[in-house]
Amino acid sequence: MECGKLDAAIRGFIGVRRKVSKSTRLYLEATSLLAICFLRKRDLNSARPYIIEALSCDKNIKSELRRATFKVELAKRFDEEALLASLTIEKAEELDPVKIQAEAGKLICGKNENEILELLGSSVPSGALEFVKEVHAQSQNLLTYQEFKRLPSPTTFKEKRKLGKGVISAFQRVIWKSLCDKESDVYKMWFSNGMQAVLDKKYITTAIVATLTGLSIGVYAIAVYITAIFIRVGIDVFCDLYKPENMMVLRK
Repeated sequence: MECGKLDAAIRGFIGVRRKVSKSTRLYLEATSLLAICFLRKRDLNSARPYIIEALSCDKNIKSELRRATFKVELAKRFDEEALLASLTIEKAEELDPVKIQAEAGKLICGKNENEILELLGSSVPSGALEFVKEVHAQSQNLLTYQEFKRLPSPTTFKEKRKLGKGVISAFQRVIWKSLCDKESDVYKMWFSNGMQAVLDKKYITTAIVATLTGLSIGVYAIAVYITAIFIRVGIDVFCDLYKPENMMVLRK
């Protein structure tokens, strides 16, 4: 799924669901990931039955508190995936890591993190949030009032800085392994030779460009702003603070 091979991932998750009991952790995880695959394809009609099933998880999570927390976190994840999907375009711009890193470096010198986040939010197409609102409304119907109050509204994205922060939050989940897996080239280079060597080799920028390309997000400006944020934060801080939580961590 994270490599952009969504059709293969869908077949795999469907196969898992057929082989395991509906009350198991694995079934709920496969169902949730199936919904995410279809959201990445911007196919809400196909995602809808899996969203409904994943958020109707009484048989999978017995604890009312854990179930409520799981549902809220999963609904947030669906919103984030919808935001990423909304950034996909048919005709991608050329994403040259050398040029992107040079532009990102200039930004870091002249802008603080909030200013870069605002620029990132401003680069999101005006119609992108419509899909997020549709997905949000679907989840809303499956949450209790108390659960829904814990879910951020898509209207919060009207502020460009918050929208930029939302893009980073959604993107960090798919880029984390490329940067932070101890077997990845980026992590090995950083651990052995430090951040400057990573920048010299343009490993962070190349990983970001590859991930954006896999998601069909080919907007040059978005690539520059995301690269600037990740370089400013640094690999050590990013890997420590932004490791994505397994969606099933609350399942007991």
